[in-house]
Amino acid sequence: MNKDIKCYFKECRYLFAYYGKKERKYLNKLADNIDDGSHKLNYDEIVERLGSPQEVIMDYYNQENIYELIKKAKFVRTSRNIFILFLVICTVFFSYRAYIYQKTYEEVKDSNNSYIEETIEIIE
Repeated sequence: MNKDIKCYFKECRYLFAYYGKKERKYLNKLADNIDDGSHKLNYDEIVERLGSPQEVIMDYYNQENIYELIKKAKFVRTSRNIFILFLVICTVFFSYRAYIYQKTYEEVKDSNNSYIEETIEIIE
């Protein structure tokens, strides 16, 4: 594949709401149809042959089952929310640990007894 074909398929991949196994197969079929290896195509020739990336993605979504798309969208949204919740929990946890370490550091720094000296006297 030349640079223009890669750019075209990169734009198509970016326009998918969810890029999974079916979407990869769809783009691979398009790539097999367009890349016959006989000549180099520029971006405009690819758009003439297949249509704009927006049109290609709209054709794909028109062929897909709407319930599958909704299911994928819910999965992506749930995964994103779980990841964000995980990041928030980690941030709170590590902030609390940093606060505890800071308090301990300040207590050690402010203490007057930085070391203890013991003397042993023997009385006879």
